[in-house]
Amino acid sequence: MRTWRVGSFSMGGALVFLGVFLLLQQFLGWDPALVLMSWWPILFIVLGIEILFYLFIAKSENSRVKYDFISIIFIAIIGTTGIGMAILHSSGLFEFTQKIVSAEVREMDLPKYEENELKGIERMQVDAGPFALTIEATDQQEVSLFGTFHGDVFGDETRIKKVSDYAMIEKKGDTIYIKMKDVPYNHFYRSMDAVEATLLVPKNIALELKGNWQPITITPRNLLSNWKIDGAEFVHVNIEKTSNLALNLENIDSLEEQDWEKIKKTDEDLIESASRKFGKGEHQLTIQGSNQVQIQ
Repeated sequence: MRTWRVGSFSMGGALVFLGVFLLLQQFLGWDPALVLMSWWPILFIVLGIEILFYLFIAKSENSRVKYDFISIIFIAIIGTTGIGMAILHSSGLFEFTQKIVSAEVREMDLPKYEENELKGIERMQVDAGPFALTIEATDQQEVSLFGTFHGDVFGDETRIKKVSDYAMIEKKGDTIYIKMKDVPYNHFYRSMDAVEATLLVPKNIALELKGNWQPITITPRNLLSNWKIDGAEFVHVNIEKTSNLALNLENIDSLEEQDWEKIKKTDEDLIESASRKFGKGEHQLTIQGSNQVQIQ
C-alpha cells in the first residue's frame, strides 16, 4: 500500500511563495507587512488543495494518507501570525504602531493667534491650563498668542494644526476669554509634550490670569491697567525702571528678601501679604495663592 504524506508539499510551496513575494517586494517597493498579510492565505489554499488531491489519489489507488504534522504545525503558526496581523491592520493598531515607531521629536511653532478688533474690550480672562505662560504688556492695540511646541511628530502629521487645538478663545461683551488646552493625544499613547506660549496684552486692558499651578512669567512694562495672577506655582516678574505700578502679594509660600514696604507673615512664616511700589504705583499688579514669587 502506497503512503502519501500531506503537508510537506504545502510547506515547500509556502516557502517558495514567500521567497517570491519578498523578492518582488525588493524590486517593487511593497510594504513588507502588507506582503505578509497578502501572502499567508495562500498557505491554506495550497494545503487544502494538497489534502483534497491526496484523498482523491488514495481512494483511486487504495493508498493510505499520512499527515506531516510538523509541516502542518509550521503552516498553522505562519497562518495564525498572518491572521493576527490582519486583525491588527483592520483595527488600526498596526498603522498606529508604525506611527509610534517612526515618530520624531521636534520643536515647532504654534499656530499664531492675533486679534486687533478690540473696540469695547476692557479686560481679558486667561486660564493657563497645563502649560507655562509668559504674559507681556504691549503698546500695540493687538492681542497676540504664539509660542513653541515640543513633542512627537508622525511623518508630516502634527497634532497641533490650528489655534483651537491648543487654546479656546472667545470674545464676549467687553471680555476676551482664553483657555489653554491639552495637546490632542491618543488613548493608547501619550508623549511628554511641552508647550511654551507667550501672550501679548495691550497695556490698557485689565487681565485676570488663573495660573493652574503652572510657572508664569510676567512683564508688565508700562502697564496702564490692573492685572491679577491667581494660583500659579512660580511667578517671575520682570519690572522695568519706568514702571508705574504697585505690586501686591497675598498668601505666598516663599518670597525673596527685598525692599518690601509692607509685609505681613503668618505664624508658619508664610507671606500673608506684602506690597511694593514702582514709580507712583498708580496701577495694580496682584499675585495671590502662589508657591513662590521672584522679582527682577
